[in-house]
Amino acid sequence: MAFFIGEFEQTIDPKRRLAISSGLRELSDPEEDGRNFILVLGPDRHLWLYPDRYYQRLIGTMKRSPLPSRQQRGLDLLFAMARLLKADSQGRVVLPEKSMERAVTAENVVLVGNNDHIEIWPVDEWNRRTEQDLSSYGQMLYEAADRLSGGDAVKSE
Repeated sequence: MAFFIGEFEQTIDPKRRLAISSGLRELSDPEEDGRNFILVLGPDRHLWLYPDRYYQRLIGTMKRSPLPSRQQRGLDLLFAMARLLKADSQGRVVLPEKSMERAVTAENVVLVGNNDHIEIWPVDEWNRRTEQDLSSYGQMLYEAADRLSGGDAVKSE
């Protein structure tokens, strides 16, 4: 399974091409995870990229029913707005115009590794977010450590 980490500044060119940094591409196994990407609109209206084969496996784990449900109806947009992006030999993808219209994006972006996917953030917005969240970063690390150790961590005084 791909495990994306890091932040990489890139530019979306006038033809809507975006180079996926080699530092991110190398964190995924093309044979297992896929060579291409599925583009989805994240809940924060940033574009998210998943390796195509991994995304198909992920979606395959969803419970399906032959009868319509409210939950399934809500997922219609997820499937309708998703796009397969084929990477060229240099790791570039072309972002669909409609996806860019729906998303919060800019010419200068940061590709952010977020575990199993890559998020595309405008540089200014990413910088504001990280600056804002840095004040609570240490506390978040301590809480994560407590969760990893089962909450039994001894607190030093």
